[in-house]
Parts: sequence; C-alpha cells; structure tokens
Amino acid sequence: MDVAYENGAALVRTGCFEPRHIFENGQAFRFFPCGANAYEGVAHGRYLRVEKVPEGARLYPCTQQDFERVWKRYFDLERDYAALVSDCGDSVLKQGMQYGCGLRLLNQEPFETLISFIVSANNHVKRIRGILRRICALYGEPFSFEGKTWHRFPAPAILAGLSEEALGECGSGYRAPYIKGAARMAAEGFSLEALRGMGYADAKKELQRLPGVGPKVADCVLLFSLGFYDAFPADVWVRRVLREQYGFTGNDRQIYEFARKRFGPYAGIAQQYLFFWKRENSKS
Repeated sequence: MDVAYENGAALVRTGCFEPRHIFENGQAFRFFPCGANAYEGVAHGRYLRVEKVPEGARLYPCTQQDFERVWKRYFDLERDYAALVSDCGDSVLKQGMQYGCGLRLLNQEPFETLISFIVSANNHVKRIRGILRRICALYGEPFSFEGKTWHRFPAPAILAGLSEEALGECGSGYRAPYIKGAARMAAEGFSLEALRGMGYADAKKELQRLPGVGPKVADCVLLFSLGFYDAFPADVWVRRVLREQYGFTGNDRQIYEFARKRFGPYAGIAQQYLFFWKRENSKS
C-alpha cells in the first residue's frame, strides 16, 4: 500500500478498494452515495468522503495524521485482501471474493456498532439508516464541514437518558427499550473495549448480557468493531449459501464451529464475501 497526500486528501494506491462493496454490505449504515463511485458519512466522530479513483481510493479530508490514527485501521488497509483471494483454496469462497473484489472489513466504534445492530434486528437497510440518521440528528453532537452540518453518534449517557417514547419517535419501535437498556449498561460501566481481551466464546456470552443482543447481533459487534475476525454472523443469506454451496444443515450453534473449521481465523472476512455474493446475485 502506498499513500500520497495532496489538497487535504489521502490518495491510497491499492487495487482492492470498492466503496459500494464496502458500504452496501450491511456492516455500516451512516455512509451514503454522493456521486459516481463515492460515499460520504461520519465515522469515529469525523466527516469523510470516500471516492474510487483509478489509482485506488481518495479519502477527504485526510491528513497524514488522520490516516495513521484513524482511517488506516478503519478500512483495514494493512491487510492484503488480494493475497487472501490468491491464497484461498476454497473454490466457492474464491468465486465470492473475486465477485466482491474491493470489499474491506471496517473497524468501527464499538458503541455505535452495538446500537446499530440492535436497530438492525428484523429490519432492512433503508429503515436502519433512517432510524440511525434521526437518532444522530436529534441527539448527536453537531459539527460543520464545508458549510454542511453533520452529527456524531450520541454517547451512551445521552441515549440512556432518553425516554423510550423519544427513542420510539425516531422509528425504533419495539427496539427502543433495548437501545435505552444497552446504553444505560454502557454508561454505567459495561466496557465493550474490555471484550477485546477475552476469547471469542466469553466475549460473545458477555455481549449477550446487554438488552437486545442475541447471537447474531453479538457476532456483528465482535466482527465489525472489536477485531474478532473469526466471528461469523449468520443471517438468511449466509445460511442459504452454506446450505446450497457447502451442504451445511446444522443448527445455529453449529455454524461457528463449521465456519471456523472451514475458513480458519478469518472466517468473518469470508462471511462478508459470501454474504455480498449471495445477496447481490439474488437480485438478478
């Protein structure tokens, strides 16, 4: 990976970066299209515009310090995804990785990820985005960039202090008490960061103490914000591809064991490619 800085932006020269594959794959909900091959949104409390360019990706605004401290890790840019494809001995997964070339696993803020995936339960992407947009617009800290107002994700104490009615007015429905309860536990000392030091099974069990967090939500939080690359969230698309392509007929509790054995310590990255490949091809 080679990075150049000019006009307040970072130009990341990499052959494995596709914004649509990254932001339309159900792992993040606060980035939106803003032109051809470009997305903009807020992550880690900062505005960012991400554009696909012939050399790789253009991140704006982005100083060298911003890149080193935030965005390099956010986009998992030190991992060679092209090598993952070439080293893959699984023909089904290799097909999925080639189809989803440019997809990268995001490293997001744990609390925002937790609330986002509580909201995602029995929901679809457009509605998830709308609920989170309203929550942030009403209760997130505002900041301006180039004449437009953006909002940071609300802190745990802010959401914990809201009534269930106020959260419901954002469109969260039956999830309102779960959002409030999880935020209250986080505000009162439940440490998401402390889970990084646990093994997968213990971290997942601990996460499920939080209101609204079942096995799939826990796996999403572990994979998309806490560095558990072997976590394997299983929704209808993932179960379908496992059944149709691998003949897997086990129950939900057996999925992780199967995935870890089949795909190794980066089973979660495999999950993202398989999910994207299966869902995209179902549209045709």
